[in-house]
Amino acid sequence: MIIEALSFKLALDFFKYLHKNRIYSTAIKIDFFDRVRHEYYDYADVDAMEVYWNKHYVPINNCFLGDLGGITFFRGDSDLYNFDTTYKAIDVIGNYQLVPGSSFDIQRNAQRGVFKDRQKDFIDKTVSEYVAFYNELKFIYVTGIYSPCYAEPGWSENTWYLQSLRDAFTSSTNISQFPYSEATIEKKPPE
Repeated sequence: MIIEALSFKLALDFFKYLHKNRIYSTAIKIDFFDRVRHEYYDYADVDAMEVYWNKHYVPINNCFLGDLGGITFFRGDSDLYNFDTTYKAIDVIGNYQLVPGSSFDIQRNAQRGVFKDRQKDFIDKTVSEYVAFYNELKFIYVTGIYSPCYAEPGWSENTWYLQSLRDAFTSSTNISQFPYSEATIEKKPPE
């Protein structure tokens, strides 16, 4: 289930990255698409996703593509600026929309606006980085891979790229490397 595992790991790393930046994700909804139908799974939080990852995808099975999983919804809560903020991310892999919550303290809301905007911009940037990698996995999934179980990287269309993404997403350390800025990801084998 290599595509399914990598798309799930990408989502998991995305949420771990938000968590490192004091945005705590809950009510997570993942859409698993098998080219015909959509199946949605709900996860209470990142810990629930971690348990699911360890139970269903470790070790990754290269012989089966599985479904393509993408984030459709999550709620983010943060206490970064000594006050609580909430966000709802809707249709992340489609027509993305981030809806910030608000408190009822009108006088402080104006002062806090700068901090909320900064955090909203951070979430928007992180979502765009996630969607870029998701779209790469989607391209591989839609294009197809000839015999992923037996194909060595470089033998067939997209296997080198898929192996490169796998190496970036599942480095030897169990620490999220999202947004993978230091990882070497190559679409084609060296000539």
